[in-house]
Amino acid sequence: MTDTLLEIWNKILTSNLFNFVLMLILLGWIIDKFKLGDVLEAGRKSIEDKIVSSKQNRINAVKELFETQENGVKVEQEALEIIEKSANNAVIVGEKLVEDAKKESENYSKNIQKNIDSNIEKLRMNLTNETAQLAINKAKNHIENELKKDRTLHIRYINESIDALKEIDL
Repeated sequence: MTDTLLEIWNKILTSNLFNFVLMLILLGWIIDKFKLGDVLEAGRKSIEDKIVSSKQNRINAVKELFETQENGVKVEQEALEIIEKSANNAVIVGEKLVEDAKKESENYSKNIQKNIDSNIEKLRMNLTNETAQLAINKAKNHIENELKKDRTLHIRYINESIDALKEIDL
């Protein structure tokens, strides 16, 4: 019985070893037939290339980030310069507007003063004319009243007027 057991055991070992060797040969043939080594190497190379590419992309992204930051600083500086120039221009324009407004105000004041002076002169002339007209009317009324009172004065005034006209040299 031990012999039988040994034989069975021997067959199992032989058959497992045989199966194992057969499986290795078959696996070697499949690997060789389908070139799995090349596929694995190509996959490894692809992964390695992707790692290198991603490292290079990272370096490029960092460079681009720094450039963008530098450009951002430049843009901020340019914006500050533009704001400063705009502020200076606004001050200049504001000063010019104030100066123009002062000139306009002075011209307006001069024109108003001229109008006031002109109106005062017109009023003075009108007042003088009205006063003269009132004096003439009063004198006329006085003369007419005197003539009504004394008829002889009428002839005397006519004679005085004629004498005054003779004295005028034409």
